[in-house]
Amino acid sequence: MRDRSRERLYRLLPDHLRALDAKEGRPLQALMQILAGELEVVEQDIDILYDNWFIETCEDWVVPYIGDLVGARGLRSFGEGSLRAYVANTLAYRQGKGTRAILEQVGRDVSGWPCVAVEFFKRLIQSQNVNHVRPDNLATMNLRNADLASLVHGPFEAANHNVEVRPIMTGEGRYNIPNVGLFVWRIQSYALSFAFDAQTGRLGGTVPAISPIGSGFRLLDPVGRPLRMFNRAATETALTEATTERSVPAPLRRRPVAADLRGLRNGTPAAGAYFGLRPVLQVHLANTLVTPEKLFACDLSDQPDGMGGTTWKRPAQAGQVMFDPELGRLSLHPNDENKQAEVTYAYGRPHDIGGGPYDRSASVDAWIDPFRQKDEAHPLWQVGVTVRSQIVTLDLDQGGPVVNSLQKAIARWNTHATPGARGIIVLMDDATYDEDLTDPASHIGIPAGARLAIVAGGWPAEPKGGGVLRREPGWLSPQERRPVITSDIVVRGMGPAGEAAGALVLDGLWVAGTVRVASGDLGHIEIRHSSTGLTDTALKTGLVVLSGAQGNNDRLDIVLSHCLSGPLDAGKAAGTFSICDSLIGEDRVADGDSAAMPLAIEAPNADLAIMRSTVFGRTVARTIEADDTIFVGPLDIARRQDGCLRFCYLPRQSRTPRRYRCAPDLQVAEAKEAAQAAGDAFQPEIEQALVERIRPVFTATVAEHFAFGQLSRRCPVEIADGGEAGREMGAMNGLFNPMRAANIRDALDEYLPFGLAAGVFFMN
Repeated sequence: MRDRSRERLYRLLPDHLRALDAKEGRPLQALMQILAGELEVVEQDIDILYDNWFIETCEDWVVPYIGDLVGARGLRSFGEGSLRAYVANTLAYRQGKGTRAILEQVGRDVSGWPCVAVEFFKRLIQSQNVNHVRPDNLATMNLRNADLASLVHGPFEAANHNVEVRPIMTGEGRYNIPNVGLFVWRIQSYALSFAFDAQTGRLGGTVPAISPIGSGFRLLDPVGRPLRMFNRAATETALTEATTERSVPAPLRRRPVAADLRGLRNGTPAAGAYFGLRPVLQVHLANTLVTPEKLFACDLSDQPDGMGGTTWKRPAQAGQVMFDPELGRLSLHPNDENKQAEVTYAYGRPHDIGGGPYDRSASVDAWIDPFRQKDEAHPLWQVGVTVRSQIVTLDLDQGGPVVNSLQKAIARWNTHATPGARGIIVLMDDATYDEDLTDPASHIGIPAGARLAIVAGGWPAEPKGGGVLRREPGWLSPQERRPVITSDIVVRGMGPAGEAAGALVLDGLWVAGTVRVASGDLGHIEIRHSSTGLTDTALKTGLVVLSGAQGNNDRLDIVLSHCLSGPLDAGKAAGTFSICDSLIGEDRVADGDSAAMPLAIEAPNADLAIMRSTVFGRTVARTIEADDTIFVGPLDIARRQDGCLRFCYLPRQSRTPRRYRCAPDLQVAEAKEAAQAAGDAFQPEIEQALVERIRPVFTATVAEHFAFGQLSRRCPVEIADGGEAGREMGAMNGLFNPMRAANIRDALDEYLPFGLAAGVFFMN
């Protein structure tokens, strides 16, 4: 191992020189330390240059240069996605060029989307050749096979079709001799697993909500929303391995999961694919794992119970569990209905927005530095929260302090909080904290200059020897956690006027209630990667800033980043109001009047800054700066001399400052210029047609849908590709979807066999 110490050059000098240097106060040693520091810089640069020789270890900027060496076609980068795999596998692509498996892998490497290639000419009804008999190439469909019928027109269908002559490049035609289709999945699958503590084992999983019809009927979603379970995609082991339904992040279907469990119970070889290393569902009843053989996938739709109510199917034996992957429901045997249930499963979302189990390390790094700074007067205070009694302790030498409720953690903070204090409350599991935090004793107090963060994540414990186990303040593992808080959260700034106001940070939480800033003087509130106001029926108000006799919170700064939130009411807050990469509000009235939409953002005294977000509703603010944002409802901005909107969509009746390349204003202006250049009169009907055509079209506009906020493929290109640098407008801007789709089209041109035509089909 290389000697990296700053004394290494000095130790190479003869002893008599070092002795003379010691008599003179060691000036030579100081010089040699400086030279050793410069040598370290040179050696690090050499190490980096060596790493840059290889595609596996090189820096991102080197990837296209290595790609040039192997003749890889230049493609577009897509944010955090990397073309490293595309360059690394280029030679393998060429060895299997034109095969279905290679087309799938190329599509995945250049887009980051799971892909399935389909040769449509193999699904044509045609006469059989005796030298190439295809027994499954039937001219009629088996209508008795319901599962076969449900797969029609998808990538895994087995039905056969008559020839189509429409072009496949436009997505209209499919079944023809020269046609190859590439099916892609844009929705991501997020797995909720059992949280683990390294020293004490399992902490717990998501707690299903109890259905209104009885405790023996559970809803997988912790607040009781409709939920479609998603597959936990299995990893393929080779480029040539064909993609199956088990290896894509698709919504689960009842029939294949039920057949898989039936085969597992019957001992069928290769059965249990959905319940192997990455099971699509695990259930703990009273801390006992239900084995897959006791799970039954079935239809748990509402049925009349004969007494004017509804019921679901129930298991025949105690210990068995029925579940419906399409409705997100569980049913228990009457003997088990009072047992505590915990589950793991996967759900779908287009992007890392709202509370979720994904890695939030970058988000935590953005706010945690002021908490970790050394301050002997105000050392960092931290407490963990979990419902698992095994690790609940206040003994600092046994992994404490850890309490079993959020109320207790807030009470401890309120006792500890003094001006300038810093504290972190860590929710360490996926539990549902059904506590009343609106009681005055549970209000969060923030003294002058104090900072408090409530964050979801692990809090690692380190053995110190002799049976001592310590959790160091400031250590966090912000991933694989999604705790749910059912109550409102109330915070009050308690600093005297004229002093530095305090701050609150919420990170990684699902708050089914409203975050309320009570009357007082809070200086800063930051909500990151959280869902607020997300209930079982709709998105209610996500944030409310109140005012009163004690103060107006008039210098409050508000930050929302990667949030899914209900409407926001900033009250009299007159600081900055920043929103980025977020979904605000929802729209439950399809094609309704945008001017009649409720307020989504009400900040009449605040300076609003919005980037890469989607706002379902009207917006009121003092000033505004906005980039790459979709405003479904109109805006009413008081000071229109300041600020600017760039690459945004907004209704034309909005009152805003100047707009730069915003839709549909840009398209109307271009049409007027074209008419003027041609010497034609610009008709009002043309303008009206442009305004009607150029408006956002979403896959779903209600929060419980897994594709909420995703732009539909029917969305006009002026919006879908109308953001800065050709990206899409709205909350999915950071996904670089236009670049991914363009990469697939370019790659198919290169690796498709001569004479064939390809089309791209989006499954979700």
